[in-house]
Amino acid sequence: MEKIKRSSLVLFLLGLTLCFGVSNCAPKAPSASALQPEIERIMAEQSQAWNRGDLEGFMAHYWQSDSLVFIGKSGPTYGWKKTLENYQKGYPSKEAMGQLQFTLLKTEPISHDALFVIGKWHLTRTIGDVGGQFSLLFRKINGQWKIVADHSS
Repeated sequence: MEKIKRSSLVLFLLGLTLCFGVSNCAPKAPSASALQPEIERIMAEQSQAWNRGDLEGFMAHYWQSDSLVFIGKSGPTYGWKKTLENYQKGYPSKEAMGQLQFTLLKTEPISHDALFVIGKWHLTRTIGDVGGQFSLLFRKINGQWKIVADHSS
């Protein structure tokens, strides 16, 4: 009986060691403060491209995939190309585009290759200012942070 208890204890400790060992091997999510400068750079590049009237440059940080999802007032749109076409239709001129400014409110790492960003956007335009909120899901794809989901209102 003592031998069975000892064997059970050894198996339990071995299992516990394996559990902790495997969980410690998983890549850790970077801290929000470590990611903040990179996300701020990406968002600045986007607003600079927008303010030049360069929608393709603005879209450069979006995932160029049919699986990209943009959710706006008309519901979900799938695909990089379709999202770009919607921007081109919605903002056909520099006057309509105006000057874009982002305000980041929160950057929340989810894992080593995913993060969630919440913020505000504002367009200063001669035809009337507009603005709203956004939430973005970024994934690290081929070593670069890309927006894979955008919900803007």
